Amino acid sequence: MKSPISALQSGKLRFFKMFKSSISEDPRHGPIISRRQLPSPYKSFVGGSEIEDEGFFTSDDCVLRIDFLCSLPYEVATSILLFLNFNTLCQISRVSRAWYCITRDNEIWRGLYMKSQGWKVKIPPHIMYRDLDWKQMFKNRFLLAKRWSEGECDKRYLRGHTDSVYCIQFDEEKIVTGSRDKTIKFWNISTGICLRTLTGHDASVLCLQFNESIMVSGSSDMSVIVWDMHDLIPIRKLEGHTAGVLDICFNENYIVSCSKDSTIKIWDIKTYECLRTLKGHRGPVNAVQLKDNKIISASGDALIKLWDAETGECIRDFIGHMRGLACVQYDGKLVVSGSNDHTIKIWDAETGKCIHTLYGHTELVRTLHFDDDKIVSGSYDQSVKVWDLKSGKPLLDFKDGHTSWVFDVQFSATKIVR
Repeated sequence: MKSPISALQSGKLRFFKMFKSSISEDPRHGPIISRRQLPSPYKSFVGGSEIEDEGFFTSDDCVLRIDFLCSLPYEVATSILLFLNFNTLCQISRVSRAWYCITRDNEIWRGLYMKSQGWKVKIPPHIMYRDLDWKQMFKNRFLLAKRWSEGECDKRYLRGHTDSVYCIQFDEEKIVTGSRDKTIKFWNISTGICLRTLTGHDASVLCLQFNESIMVSGSSDMSVIVWDMHDLIPIRKLEGHTAGVLDICFNENYIVSCSKDSTIKIWDIKTYECLRTLKGHRGPVNAVQLKDNKIISASGDALIKLWDAETGECIRDFIGHMRGLACVQYDGKLVVSGSNDHTIKIWDAETGKCIHTLYGHTELVRTLHFDDDKIVSGSYDQSVKVWDLKSGKPLLDFKDGHTSWVFDVQFSATKIVR
C-alpha cells in the first residue's frame, strides 16, 4: 500500500496527464496554458490574479503547476488529509494559502485528535462534536504530552498543615489532605487557598478517600470516620481495629479498611456494620484497593493477596518482593506494588505472575498511582518518578520537590500532587 504522501504525489501526476491535451507547446518557453483552458473547479477556486499570486506560473518559463488538491471536491480533499500525521499536515500547510485553509478544517483535527493514542476527551451532552475547536484541543494536548515527555512543570506549594501530610486526593476543583497534625484540609486547586479544616480524629490522619457524597478517613487512633461531603460533618465513626488504620477504600457496596493489627475489615456502606474480618497476613496490612468486589492487599510480610469481598476468601497470593510492601494499586487487570526492597512490580492479576520489575528508587517505595499509560511513584529517597506502564521504562525523575520522605502521590492528565 502506498503511503499518504506517495498517494498524493501520484494523484498530482494523474491530474496533470488528464489535462495534458489542453497544453500547447511554445518553442520559446515550453508548455503554456490559458486561464480559460483550466478545468472549471480549479478555475473557480483560483480566480482572478490568484494564479500569479500562488505561483502557478513562473515568470521565466510559464510552466503550469496544477494544484491537484484544490481541484478536488472539498470533502474529498479533507478526506485525503485525514490520512496524514501531525508533522506532515504542518508541512503541507505551508505549500500555499489554499492548502493552509484546507488544513485548518475542523474535521481533520478531530480525526488527528482521535487517532492520538491515549488521548481522551469528555464532552458534555449538550455540546456537539462539530462545535468544538479541535485544532485548539489538539494543540493543548500536544503541548501537554510534550511537557510530560520533557518533565516541564510549574511548582506550587500548599502551606497550612503543621506536620507531615500522609494522604491526598484531588479532583478538578479541590485537593483534600490528611496530616499528622490530626486534621483534614480542603484546598482550592486553582488558588491554593485552604477552604476548610476538619477535626475529628484523635491522632494522625493516615488515609482518606472521597466521592461526591461521602469521604472516609482512617487514623492512628484506630478509627474510621465517614463524613458528609456536602456539610463536611461526621456521619459515623467505625471502630473495631486494635491498631492504627493504615489505608481505606470504598465502592457502592463496601468500605474496606486495613490496619497495623494485620487484619482487613469489610463494612456495609449503608448500615456501617462490620460484615467480616479478613485474616491471613502475618504483618501490618499497609495498603488496600477495591475493584469489582475484589480486594487487593499489601503487607509488611512481603505478600500481596487478592480477596473476594463477598465471601472473604483469599483467591491468590502474589509472591516476589524480598521485603515488606508499602503500597499497591489494582485496576481489575493489573496489580502494581511498591516495596521496601526499593522496587516496583507489575503483576498480571489473573495469573499472579510478575510482568515487570522496575528499578530506580534507592529507598522504600512508599506510594504509587497508575493509569492506562503511566505509573507515578514516590519514595523515601525524596524523589517522584514516572514510568511507562507497558514497558516498565523510566520516563521522568523529579528529585528536587521535597526535602523529606514522599508519603503519597496522585496524578491526572495535567497535574501531579505529592
